[in-house]
Amino acid sequence: MSRLALPLLILLPSTALAAPPAASPARIAEFEKHVRPLLIRRCYSCHSAQAAPPKGGLRLDTRQGWQTGGDSGTAIRPGRPDQSLLIQAVRYRDDSLQMPPKQKLPAEEIRILERWITNGAVDPRTGNPSTGRRGTGDHWAFQTLSPGSPPIETGSHWSRTPVDRFILARLAAAGLAPSPPADRRTLVRRICFDLPGRPPSPDKVATFLSDNRPGAWERLVDRLLNTPHYGQRWGRHWLDVARYADSNGLDENVAHGNAWRYRDWVIDSLN
Repeated sequence: MSRLALPLLILLPSTALAAPPAASPARIAEFEKHVRPLLIRRCYSCHSAQAAPPKGGLRLDTRQGWQTGGDSGTAIRPGRPDQSLLIQAVRYRDDSLQMPPKQKLPAEEIRILERWITNGAVDPRTGNPSTGRRGTGDHWAFQTLSPGSPPIETGSHWSRTPVDRFILARLAAAGLAPSPPADRRTLVRRICFDLPGRPPSPDKVATFLSDNRPGAWERLVDRLLNTPHYGQRWGRHWLDVARYADSNGLDENVAHGNAWRYRDWVIDSLN
């Protein structure tokens, strides 16, 4: 986006550094999932710290950047997409203001920006406007780690670990109570479906039920983790993300003769 600096209406500066609207988790999630990736992909090459200097003096890599605006004024007016220079530019209705200059954005990407501004242009980025570094924002993933204490459990001895106390507190807040403990036969079926991904054999069930020594559960878990089936089950999730396949699956169905090496490496690594 390189032509926002063309002479246009200068918007009122009184809103340039206004405090951002109250941001709900849903609006922040919308920005992080749809708007920020779009700005990075389409705008940052010309309108961020990496442009050095940004075209038209406009920065879109921080909230203060679009609030301050560039040579033509504030780029975005929260709640008013039709009066926002950014939207006017991406709509390509003015020959003198078209962003990005080489090709108009797809209609869906324009709608993402319009919807974002209509909903108040929630932007959790609090990076330093002089460096363009992304700040912590309001998203939990950008918060600095700090020591914390689990909730205090009162009137109950259900928890076995500190994590259980967090679960118990959330259940109590929702007016719920923990389920009763599962019997040993149910436990062995659950862990077998969870780790190797298949039901336990009658012999495996009988072995666990007859093992009354301390540490029986831990020994069962270790045995299941040591089977090749564990890597086969959980490696599938990694392979799905990598879009693994033995062939391209089209009409000609070209086989990838060495693809199995990566598949086996993933399984062996997990095991």
